[in-house]
Amino acid sequence: MRNIYIKAAVCAMLCLAITANITACGKKPEELKPDETTTTAQTTTVTTAQTEKATTTTTTSTAKKKKKKAKEKKENYNPLTGLFDVANKSKGRRPVAVMVNNIVDALPQYGISKADIIFEIPAEGGITRLMAVYGDESDIPDVCSIRSGRYYFAFFAQSFDAVYMHWGIDKKLALPLIEELGIDHIDDSYYGTLFERDPDRSYMSMEHTGYLIGENVMSTIDASGIRSNTKDGYNSFFKFYDEFTKPKGDKCTQAIVNFSDWYVSQFDYDKKTNTYKKLHNGEKHMDSKADKQLEFKNLLLLESEDMHVIREDNGLISVDWKGGNGYLVTAGKVQPITWSKEDEFAKLIIKDENGKKITLNTGKTYIGVTKKGTISLN
Repeated sequence: MRNIYIKAAVCAMLCLAITANITACGKKPEELKPDETTTTAQTTTVTTAQTEKATTTTTTSTAKKKKKKAKEKKENYNPLTGLFDVANKSKGRRPVAVMVNNIVDALPQYGISKADIIFEIPAEGGITRLMAVYGDESDIPDVCSIRSGRYYFAFFAQSFDAVYMHWGIDKKLALPLIEELGIDHIDDSYYGTLFERDPDRSYMSMEHTGYLIGENVMSTIDASGIRSNTKDGYNSFFKFYDEFTKPKGDKCTQAIVNFSDWYVSQFDYDKKTNTYKKLHNGEKHMDSKADKQLEFKNLLLLESEDMHVIREDNGLISVDWKGGNGYLVTAGKVQPITWSKEDEFAKLIIKDENGKKITLNTGKTYIGVTKKGTISLN
């Protein structure tokens, strides 16, 4: 039975918080003015030895501070990766799930290589969309391009107790359902504190130019009144090996998911990094600002029991999110799995063919949800 309830107060607070500092939709963001501050050079006479000593001392001190800062910044357990890579200020806070455009005309994206988990699920017309899930709320990069929400993405986001972020949403089905269930989500459909238009992408259609301002995520959540800490039990989502492990299973150095005739995701195994590197329609799937190809330690390829069009006017589809069969691909091996999700807010339960919960290698995970018969493993 669905756990259906309405959080009217939360929605009201969200709307007030998010819209308080926005301007009308369609208005171009104000251009940044160059820094006109000038400084007066001061001349100091020191010996060469003193200069070298001072430089060395400063460099060493700076290096130590950076090292200390880095150590302090990333020391808490991340239940999405099994690594200790979460900042102190994010400890115990909820993950964030961000809807990302994956249409060819919107490529390249940026900010997605830092996601701990990336979902890829079909949308209308045979295209796919991504949902990037970040475990460290304080260290989310700018992410582009942001797109509208779909209800089944929101349900998968709840598997991790994540705050669901999107720019726009289907108002006939998705929005009423999400609000009726009381799913915490943020939709800033104007130029506010969370989303902007990227002027460097002005050559694209406007719907491909929106980006999330990563440094504003935590403050936006806090201002909205949305619950900031994770529910009990979500601090250990996946089970991870203590060290890199090749599990039992058949050899698999390449996995291909044919979401449609024109949207294909391919993953090639790299023995040097022990990761599967992603291709999008035959081309390297890149994060343009990081200049990095997407790569994952684990692939969870989930077959959905039913996918079909529910609105002929715009091609919106329904995805069965309740469970099915699939595959775990990691360390050059593949295992058959089953997956299930009891209700909209429940965790994903993934088991091997013997009914035991699976174990992953520490690192990033790709989760693809697709029709039966569309997965090829080599």
